[in-house]
Amino acid sequence: MANKQDEQDKQEKPAKGAEGGPMAMGMSMAKKMMSQMGQGGSPMEMMQKMMAQMGEGGKPPMDKMMGMCMGMCSEMLNAIRQTNSLAVHASPELQHAFADWLKELEGKALAAIGGGEKDAAALAAALKIGEDSARYVLTHLAAREAISLIGKTKL
Repeated sequence: MANKQDEQDKQEKPAKGAEGGPMAMGMSMAKKMMSQMGQGGSPMEMMQKMMAQMGEGGKPPMDKMMGMCMGMCSEMLNAIRQTNSLAVHASPELQHAFADWLKELEGKALAAIGGGEKDAAALAAALKIGEDSARYVLTHLAAREAISLIGKTKL
């Protein structure tokens, strides 16, 4: 009985790193995996590196690997549950309201960008939204070819 309650508690709590929503959590997991892979590495090289690192501890490498994989699967399932619970309530009326709001926000973003180049942080401040939301607006505008995005490395 206690195990069922523990499982329900886990399902109701957002996954670690999911505070910014499922997309943020997924991006965080992808970045974590890619950083482990290193530049120019293949997934096989990443797996070999992870196996070597896991062999350094007390548990057998496969046990640690399975634990890590199960943890990642759990995070993904929590993100899917969260997305599903939001989607259930996304009525056509709410979808239409969001589309109208996004169109208005994109107009404000275009006006702000018209005053000179803006990074996500500057655009977020100008629009009074979060940086993740500003990135979404920027990529949405770029996909429509309303703006062009310029990649720059951070110093």
